[in-house]
Amino acid sequence: GTARRATRTTRVMPRDAPATPSLTRDGASSCFHVTYDVDATSNAEARQIVDALCLEQTVELPEALVPPGTWINEHVVGKCVSIERCASGVDARGKGASGDVYRAKVRYADDCAGGELPQLVNVIFGNTSIKERVMVRDVELSDAMLGKFAGARFGAKGLRKLLGVERGPIVMTALKPMGTPSEKLAEMAYAFAKGGIDIIKDDHGLANQRYAPYEERVRACAAAVKRANAETGRRCIYAPCINAPAHLVVQRAKFAKAAGAGAVLMIPGITGLDSMRALAEDPDFGLPIIAHPAILGAMLGGGSQNTIRGFAHGVLLGLLPRLAGADATIFPNFGGRFGFSVEECKDIVHGARRVLAHHPSILPSPGGGMTLDKVKVMMETYGQDVLLLVGGSLYSHSSDLTANARHILTMAGRTDIYGPRESQPGSYHVPTHYSNGLFTPGSGMRPRLKLVDESSSAHSPYPLTPHGTYPAAPPSTPWTVGLDPEAVAQMSALKEKNYALESKVDELTTLVKSLMDAEAKRNGTKHASEGPLDGNHSKVLNRKKGEFQWERVPQEMYKMDGASFKECSRIELIGKRGESPVFHVRYFEVAPGGWTTLEHHQHEHVVVVLRGEGEIQLGLESYHLGVGDVGYTAPGDTHQLRCKAGTTEPFGFICVVAADRDRPIEDEPYELLKMCKMAHVLDENVRVALETQIKHRAEHKAAHGAVAQGSACEWKPGGKKKAHAAEPSACEWTPKSKQAPAKPKPTPTRYFP
Repeated sequence: GTARRATRTTRVMPRDAPATPSLTRDGASSCFHVTYDVDATSNAEARQIVDALCLEQTVELPEALVPPGTWINEHVVGKCVSIERCASGVDARGKGASGDVYRAKVRYADDCAGGELPQLVNVIFGNTSIKERVMVRDVELSDAMLGKFAGARFGAKGLRKLLGVERGPIVMTALKPMGTPSEKLAEMAYAFAKGGIDIIKDDHGLANQRYAPYEERVRACAAAVKRANAETGRRCIYAPCINAPAHLVVQRAKFAKAAGAGAVLMIPGITGLDSMRALAEDPDFGLPIIAHPAILGAMLGGGSQNTIRGFAHGVLLGLLPRLAGADATIFPNFGGRFGFSVEECKDIVHGARRVLAHHPSILPSPGGGMTLDKVKVMMETYGQDVLLLVGGSLYSHSSDLTANARHILTMAGRTDIYGPRESQPGSYHVPTHYSNGLFTPGSGMRPRLKLVDESSSAHSPYPLTPHGTYPAAPPSTPWTVGLDPEAVAQMSALKEKNYALESKVDELTTLVKSLMDAEAKRNGTKHASEGPLDGNHSKVLNRKKGEFQWERVPQEMYKMDGASFKECSRIELIGKRGESPVFHVRYFEVAPGGWTTLEHHQHEHVVVVLRGEGEIQLGLESYHLGVGDVGYTAPGDTHQLRCKAGTTEPFGFICVVAADRDRPIEDEPYELLKMCKMAHVLDENVRVALETQIKHRAEHKAAHGAVAQGSACEWKPGGKKKAHAAEPSACEWTPKSKQAPAKPKPTPTRYFP
């Protein structure tokens, strides 16, 4: 818990405060309490401020309009339960305060919050936050109110289980700086995961910038961490930053999960506290969430001036993120570049660990200019159950990021410096019958190995936590192997030689690339990778050799609604990056056993098959498509593309569609199945495909419903009208028939083309 400063207080019971919580219309009794610090020159002034606050935070009317005795006054207006005058003096009232500090506790009916987090925060501090001389010191929620929110899905214990770190601090770092390309960030992620950093997150400034586009970066970094885990046997995770526009928050979070990320970083001060809650409670997401404090500093009180305003640190950076579903909360450590005090940091830790009904405790994550030499002090302050965030100092310790990662693990007292699949230099598994002090192997091994008994809990580097959550336990193997100084010196010399060889290889690689580039320029050729991808200029997109991927163009999600499709992906080739055609060109792929959404719309599109084979549904009829085949979908016709289960490769096709187009409308597989039966055109393959889709939708309907979400491949209409040139283009053929008034489009027939 937080160490509280002893203060002299004078308790003043407010007038007219009911002795029991107010009753709601159905007779229920449930309320929550907010403790405010008020800067006032006297008790009378403090009481005046608090009385006004009780009205401001609920009905926002003068008391004369909701007088005592009315139902609204008794059951809606906040009630002051007590006022205490804290010790006078500069340390209590703050440098900018005009008088003493009074601590008031106000009771609000749970019904005022409506069981929703945004309104709860609004009742706690809404309009009063605009005023001066008031600060939210603490919030105590009823069990009924706490039951409205699921809170952290993992919490401290769940994160430990996910990462496989039973004892000791968990360690996290950030990929930086902004401006680094995706491939370099992925290299850093691999090095950190190889060295045992448990969580490798994006720096909070990484969003969707052109030098590291979100989807490209997430895919590369997640793959890099996965590769490192395969080599080490660890469970390190990558956490991308979901700093996105409101309509893209969920989409990017779910893309991160699909790409292999193990957690996400959210900035509730920017994207909203309740957006974090919604994502945490989404049953189809299910990844840990780490909360970052950016922007929230403007809402904090206290500080070096001990200002009476905003929220107390423990409420804003501890309690509220925890209530909104964060599994860890980042905050600036004391002694760093942000000026938080030890007491303020302890207040945040208290908010992350205090008892909150069913809500698990979450991991406090001190960081912000934290240097390696502060690790010991931090451990003494926060205990073992903490998520250490180490950034710049981890980069600057040496040029070897993997070695730096192992160094910080060592400083934090972790014993798992190497993963289960790694061999620690100079170590081996000692047979159990060698249990006598020192042992010198005789099979050509020079280092003299020392056996150290760590099985006794009395010598465990991880003592019992205050709550006994992670008791000290012997390691899985009670004997570890240590090397004498001679062996350490030998390994250091080998390491230096290895560094020298790696440097030579890098130099040769750079030289070869330079020679190849020079040769290409002499031959007059230009690589598509040299020109910018974005912009309305001529460009060439080269397909990667042996793959259906294009250089620099990321693969994207097909749509957000998983109930209406299965195993689909898309690549936007032309039309999304500043080009000005009246059409867009995309490449779609459907994996074996997958299908696109069954839908109809008022725009046309054309598909050209590049890979594999599949089926196209046009109304009630289904047609086979192979490489080179072309399919045209007329306005209003129900359509779908499928790849039959059991085929050997995906079904890939180019889709050309109007830039100006309407939103697709989803059709029900059940309705199409019924119509095919009525028309006696039900093919066996179609029957199996539609019945599979009906079952798939039923399984997902509980979470999403069967209604299609906004299409991820949809371009909003209104901005791509074709201009009429004064002179026809030399490469354009304009038949005379096209100059006549356009005929009206046929009436949509949906199932009957």
